[in-house]
Amino acid sequence: MSATDDELNIPAGESLVPELQARFGLSENPLAMEVPFFPDASRHHALETLRHLCGFGDLALVLTGGEGVGKSRLLAELVRSESSRLDFHAIGAESLVSAQALANGLIGLAYRGLESSEGARDAIYGFFRWSETRARKGRRMVLLIDDAQRVPPDVLRLLLAAYQASDRASAAALVFSGSDELLNLLGLTEDSSGVYQIHLRPLSSEEIAAYLEPRIHKAGGDVKALLSPARLEDLSRLSRGSFTRLRRVAPAVWLGRLPVQKDNAPRFRWTLNARWPALALILLAASWWLVSEQYDASVARENIEPLPEPVRKSVTIGPGNPAIETPEAPETVMPEPEPEPEPEPEPEPEPEPEPEPESEPEPEPESEPEPEPEPEPEPSFAPQKPAAFLPVEEVRAWNGWTIQVIAGNQEQTVVNVIEQHESVLSIRYTVTQRQGKDWFVGFFGNFATKAAARDAISQLPRALRGRSPWIRKLSGF
Repeated sequence: MSATDDELNIPAGESLVPELQARFGLSENPLAMEVPFFPDASRHHALETLRHLCGFGDLALVLTGGEGVGKSRLLAELVRSESSRLDFHAIGAESLVSAQALANGLIGLAYRGLESSEGARDAIYGFFRWSETRARKGRRMVLLIDDAQRVPPDVLRLLLAAYQASDRASAAALVFSGSDELLNLLGLTEDSSGVYQIHLRPLSSEEIAAYLEPRIHKAGGDVKALLSPARLEDLSRLSRGSFTRLRRVAPAVWLGRLPVQKDNAPRFRWTLNARWPALALILLAASWWLVSEQYDASVARENIEPLPEPVRKSVTIGPGNPAIETPEAPETVMPEPEPEPEPEPEPEPEPEPEPEPESEPEPEPESEPEPEPEPEPEPSFAPQKPAAFLPVEEVRAWNGWTIQVIAGNQEQTVVNVIEQHESVLSIRYTVTQRQGKDWFVGFFGNFATKAAARDAISQLPRALRGRSPWIRKLSGF
């Protein structure tokens, strides 16, 4: 079975929805449900990053991913959740055909704040300088350019350059969304500064099941039947982790409408499939013939008449051999032995000398005392909430202003405040020393100026404003 729905000629999912609802008793189409928002596959993390950087960041944002992975849906959720505090403006890629078209669009957003008689480049740079005043009044602008890969590269780079030339912490935030080629169109490299990329990867098989399960349940369907292992495997293979493709192929998979692949093989295709077993039989027969030949040769060698055994002759050396004559030896006369002398009397034994008194043993030298073990190094600090923790050296390296919202000797106190406001703000914390003890500091934001940080305090929740937050330099931690 082929891997693409185009090759399989799968019918469009919309045409099968009525039959799908009738067969499985669905009250509505589960594939058309926009809610709930799917938080898995790092979608929730991407949304929180967009919320924080659009409100308080000084980076241009680039949202990338394959076709149908949910980039537009993520931007729609961002607008829905943050419209109360941010001023979103979507600019269609089809309207950005030239620098002049971009300038005209930005002039329309500025409400007569810019002169249409200015050149295109001056108007675009002027728009971002004008947008800084909007942030100081408590409502930052955000420009959303979806399908940005369709915009001419020179227009994209002009827009990015105008934003980077402004006060990026308060100018209109810039969000590009598009395919992976968008980075090349913007002229970005791995060491490019002032830009933050958020990449959405395709869904895995488990994540597809997590996405469909609440929607099937809400529509009144049988989750076990529609997400059986066989059907889930087909959904993952045909959709390739894309939401768009999943909506198209799911009805055909659930209704069993996947076309059978045409077989254009020759009529006697089984003969081709049998070529490897036939080759194995030939090799087996050849090896059997070789072994049998070796066996016959060995048997033939054993049947040859044996040679006569050699006759062993013995030769006797000595008097018993008549063939060897030995001359008679002359008779020898042995001299008589001389008488042994009488032994002299043994002398009386001398008295044994008295043993000298044993000398007292010298005292053994005292053993040197064992050196005391060196104290073990203290373990490095392990934060309770690593996702929100930053080492103090890294914080001091930033050259900007921040808002300190809480500080104390207990890490749990700072962590509790962070978790209470985690859905609203991305509060970070670090640890320093104060009077010889650990001092934990929770802070929010990295602002280019003190005035920008002062304006951001008004955006904090009431509970944090009640803690009397104060503005300080990051390098002073």
